[in-house]
Amino acid sequence: GNIYEVCFRLKNVTSSSRHIRVIPPTTPYFSIGLGRFPGEGGVVAPGMSCKYTLRFAPDSLGDYKDFIVVETQAEGPFVVPIEAWRPPPILTLPRVLDCGYCLIGGVKFVEFLCQNVGLSTGTFCFIPKDEWPASNFRSLARTYFSEQPPFAVSPSLFVLQPGEATVVEVVFFPTTTEKSCQVFTVVCDNCQVKDISIEGEGQLIALELVSVSGGEEPPVVGEVRDLTAEHFIRFSPCNPHSVQQKKLVIRNNVHLELPFHWQIMKPNLHPLLPGESPDASRIQFHLATDEVFHVSPSTGILAPCQDQEYLLIFCPKELKDYHSVCHLVLRDIPQLPPEYSVLQPVQPGSKVTSVIIMEIEVKGSTEPYQILLEPYAIVIPGEIFICTPTSRQFKMWNHSKTFICFQWERINNSCHVIEVEPSSGRIEENECFDFSLIVTGGKAEKIVTSLVCHIQRHHEPVTLAVEVSFKGPTVTLNVPSIDFGPIRPREQTQTTLLLTNTTQLEASWILESKHQDSQISVEPSRGLLPPLASCNVDVLFKPHSCQLFETELELTVENGTGCHLSVRADVQSSHVCLLNCTLSFPELYVGASATGTVTLFNQTLLPSQFTWMLQGKQASLCSATFDPSSGTLGPNVSMEITVTFTAHTDLELTEVAAVCEVQGMNSPLVVGIVAKPKKLSVSYSVPGNKELILFVCSLPEFVSSLLAHGKGAAFFVTPNTGILGAFESRAVDVTAYTDMWGEYRDHLICKVGDLKPVLILIHMTVKGCPLYFQMTGPRAQDQNQGPIIQFGTHVSGGDTVSRSLRINNPTMFDIRLDWETYNVDQNDCKLLDLVVAFGDAFPLKDADGNEVLSSVLRLSSLNETAWEKTRTTDSEGTSASLQSLTKKLISVHIRPHMGNLSDYPFCITPQQIVIPAKSSRAIHVSFTPLTLSGAARESRCVGLALGFMSLDSELAACVPGKVGRAQGLDLEGGVIKLHIFLLASCRCRLLVQLEEDDGVLEFRASAGDLLMIVVREFDITQSFQLKNTSEMPLHFSLGTQPPFSVVKPKPRGPTSTSRNPPSGDSQSLVLKPQHSMRVKVAFHCSLPLLDQVEQTDEEIPSGVMLIHGANGQMKLRFEQKLLIHYSNNTLQTVPLCAHLDLPALRLSAVSVDFGLCYVGQTQTREVNVYSCGAHMYWKSITSNHKSISNLFFSALLVIHSPLVKTSVTLQLRGTGSFDEMYRSS
Repeated sequence: GNIYEVCFRLKNVTSSSRHIRVIPPTTPYFSIGLGRFPGEGGVVAPGMSCKYTLRFAPDSLGDYKDFIVVETQAEGPFVVPIEAWRPPPILTLPRVLDCGYCLIGGVKFVEFLCQNVGLSTGTFCFIPKDEWPASNFRSLARTYFSEQPPFAVSPSLFVLQPGEATVVEVVFFPTTTEKSCQVFTVVCDNCQVKDISIEGEGQLIALELVSVSGGEEPPVVGEVRDLTAEHFIRFSPCNPHSVQQKKLVIRNNVHLELPFHWQIMKPNLHPLLPGESPDASRIQFHLATDEVFHVSPSTGILAPCQDQEYLLIFCPKELKDYHSVCHLVLRDIPQLPPEYSVLQPVQPGSKVTSVIIMEIEVKGSTEPYQILLEPYAIVIPGEIFICTPTSRQFKMWNHSKTFICFQWERINNSCHVIEVEPSSGRIEENECFDFSLIVTGGKAEKIVTSLVCHIQRHHEPVTLAVEVSFKGPTVTLNVPSIDFGPIRPREQTQTTLLLTNTTQLEASWILESKHQDSQISVEPSRGLLPPLASCNVDVLFKPHSCQLFETELELTVENGTGCHLSVRADVQSSHVCLLNCTLSFPELYVGASATGTVTLFNQTLLPSQFTWMLQGKQASLCSATFDPSSGTLGPNVSMEITVTFTAHTDLELTEVAAVCEVQGMNSPLVVGIVAKPKKLSVSYSVPGNKELILFVCSLPEFVSSLLAHGKGAAFFVTPNTGILGAFESRAVDVTAYTDMWGEYRDHLICKVGDLKPVLILIHMTVKGCPLYFQMTGPRAQDQNQGPIIQFGTHVSGGDTVSRSLRINNPTMFDIRLDWETYNVDQNDCKLLDLVVAFGDAFPLKDADGNEVLSSVLRLSSLNETAWEKTRTTDSEGTSASLQSLTKKLISVHIRPHMGNLSDYPFCITPQQIVIPAKSSRAIHVSFTPLTLSGAARESRCVGLALGFMSLDSELAACVPGKVGRAQGLDLEGGVIKLHIFLLASCRCRLLVQLEEDDGVLEFRASAGDLLMIVVREFDITQSFQLKNTSEMPLHFSLGTQPPFSVVKPKPRGPTSTSRNPPSGDSQSLVLKPQHSMRVKVAFHCSLPLLDQVEQTDEEIPSGVMLIHGANGQMKLRFEQKLLIHYSNNTLQTVPLCAHLDLPALRLSAVSVDFGLCYVGQTQTREVNVYSCGAHMYWKSITSNHKSISNLFFSALLVIHSPLVKTSVTLQLRGTGSFDEMYRSS
């Protein structure tokens, strides 16, 4: 209703004046007034403008548009657009209103907040899109709801001021299970229109049992089932009051929350025939009353499209089978009217009800408890003490389906207590529990009873049979009887008894004599023993007279077990006698003690005290000691008393006696002594002659000082002084120390008291060898035995091998050695050697080996004069060995056979050597390997070296009257045996190991292998092994002659291979000790070898032989030797043999006649070609075709091979014919 005005100006921007004409707007809402010009006539000068007033009179709040046309003198007019509007109201409603999900038949109210965020007030209206546009805006808002099934929107008309808000409520009432969408138009009072889509989805209830813990068990055939249950769950058998659970998972497949609750119902158990449907009238719903099945949670809300877990609990109470049906009930489920009209307005009060959506049939059964005692009865063997708890172990097994709770009863009466620990508790299923049965007795008797155990919810208790016997306290004594033994009258003795209470009980006891004898008493005679305690009791005995006393003590225990004790005593008086009453000393010397013995004997069972003393008129002329002089003589025991008697005069002693006083005897014992003393005398005894074996070793300083005088021997006396007692024999050790062989004489001077000195002759013969080898050291045994020198194995004819040996001389004399070497032959049967020497067997030689005679003559003359004087002084004591030192012109010696005297192959240099005193010298033992000849492969050499000792010093050879030393062959045992066993061996051969045992390396080849399409040569190889079994390396070379050759020998050994490279013929090889080498020998097969078949016996080479077989076979045999040349020019051979099989051709026929054949037709005949000896390649050529007539033909077929010199031929003949009778079918 308002009018709005606005002015606008038009300006002339050109350079000339313009006439302007304005055409008004076309709509009635806009009008234009008269213009105001700067000049007259409606002309606008350049740069000037004119004004117009534009009026706007709207009839609504809508938006308006128009235009004004301005015409000038220009070519065309221009248009001025006109727009008029107000700021529109703006709503916050989205383009799509989603109502979500709703059950079919239900109504869902959804609220949306709508706010005007614009700057103007607006009136809005919701109408279905198909009703717009409408002629009357107000006629659309007849009702509060704007409805377009299945949606309705309220309010349908509303007014919002700027910033004001209201709630738009959408009602969703689906009728189908599909997604619904309706478009509503929102119309504003400014004629603005906006389309809004309302969406929603209708759904049906859809629940699913996803899983059951343990799975659903199919029913047994013939088992009674509920008529309508969809699922079946069976619980395993269990015990009453036990609890079993199964987890159910139910899925809500609807996008809506569904309230639920569970009902446990009785099953409908009407049997149906196969194919029969259940009658709805028979289906009844009754709640189960046994209350053994439960579902948790029992009520709640099922979340949209999620899984819900439930616990199905089975808790039986009685021994029976249970059967129920669990109903899952959904609450507030809408009911769709039977006739639903789309045009029917919304009914907010739709009917809702509870619906059973799922039925689950459940079954469960129970079984009694299974309880076992192990053992089922307890019998305690023997007897146990009263008031002493005794424990025994037993077990209780629970084989039930669930745990059990137990409670044991307790037997507690005035006498006994029987109980079980623990008395109550719980045992899990299939487990056992350990119990202790504790029995405490109060009275000595036997008990047989049963102990009861109550099991919770178990109708029958469990019983344990018990059998036990009790006994009272027991007191024991430590001895079975008392024997006081011998005792004198009126003497008191006592013994102590130990009483022990062996039980845990207090024991009241009494110990007293059964016969009430006053001679015996007990202190204390009664008492109380604590458990396991002991006490001492004294038993006193005082006899009145001599007697054999016997009685009995009785031990009584109150309410327990006692015992009896026997007592015995022998009452006697002392009585001792002498077994000899006189002591006589026939060999008694003045001042020297003599001993004698006196024997005392106790005739009673009592110990007796005694004391000895010397009495008599002559007691002052002598003295005596007694051992023992006093003591105690045991019962019925004899004792020897040693009397040591010393006379101080040479008068005869007859009035002296030894007196023994015995306690308890009225009179002493007397022993008479008779002696005639004598004066001092000494006697000597020496052993027989003794032969000493020389033992040279490292002497201590003491012995070295004794031998420092250089005489070769010394004597040491131990002890050299002392006191010789009366009638005492003293052994004096005379020790001889020597480091040199020989025969020694001397005197030992013995002085005793004031007696005249006595000379004792000492004669000693020393044998052995003072020298020793540095490598062996001195030997106590086998002094003549030297080392064993092993030279090992050497090549025959090789170089000389030498060993150095050092010989030590520990003596004070220079000793000369003369060496002889012998070869020992094992087959030598000779036993003795007769050695004849003219003059000195081993004379002294100069550096050139010439004999020195002057020293021998001087020694000979010295020996004669020296021993002549010796014979005059002591001719009887001269021995044969000393006499042998006299010079002899001819000497004959017989000795065991040592071997054959020779300095080859063993030799010692120098053969004569002097070993200085206290020094050493070296000798050299050499071995020269033998040169073997013939077929000998090895030679073992055994030798022996003997060294003969001689003395060149006159003082060393003889000291007149004191020392004499034999030399050379006269010296028995004075030979140093270099038992070198001088072991060595010579080898020149290798051990050849062939694969065959015939000793020949054989080759076999076939000449047919020469021709493989073309002629080629080839080799056949064989190998054998060479082994060096010696202890030295062998140098050798191998050689053969064609057609044999040596290829690449490969040395190998036990630990490493030879360092020589492989080689062929004539190349030097080295094979280490105990190593082996594989040698390959090749037989070269070629065509020239076949030429030898045609040669005569004179032309054929040596070692080649043509051999003819029985079937026409031929072969060539080649025999040669493989030569092994050693470095010492010796030779060893290995036989080689090769067999070459030769081929031979042969035909089965010499001619073939085809007979009459039809002209133009081919005929065939077979002829066999045989190859003997070897395979071969052959070819045939037909030649010499002849046609004798037009129908008769002949030819020659030639078969030849490169390996066969002579070809074979086959004569062919045939005749042609036109007669068809010869035509072959």
